[in-house]
Amino acid sequence: MASEKDLTQYAESLAPIYKEILAAFPRIEPTRKKGYGLAYQTLAADFEQARKKFKFGEIILACKALEEQGLVKTKNEIFVHPTPVGEKLITILTGNQAAELQVPELPPLPK
Repeated sequence: MASEKDLTQYAESLAPIYKEILAAFPRIEPTRKKGYGLAYQTLAADFEQARKKFKFGEIILACKALEEQGLVKTKNEIFVHPTPVGEKLITILTGNQAAELQVPELPPLPK
């Protein structure tokens, strides 16, 4: 995996649409867990509210480009989920680190 320095330089080099998509995750859901996904429509609504000038089709294409680089994974053709590397870029861009998913251990059923 790339070093923190390399990822920081990479994050700084991203075009605004990619930075905005990645930064939207903690902005939309500040208490989100790692890997928490957002729908394309949710991203578009957030950008509309923030007066970002990205069209819906551009958001989809940008998410597909992020997926090609391994930064997000699209599920059910609508939900965009950050990968571990995507999560690192989100933290670099926003300073917000998502929480790890944790639940107590489930005991086995009695036999």
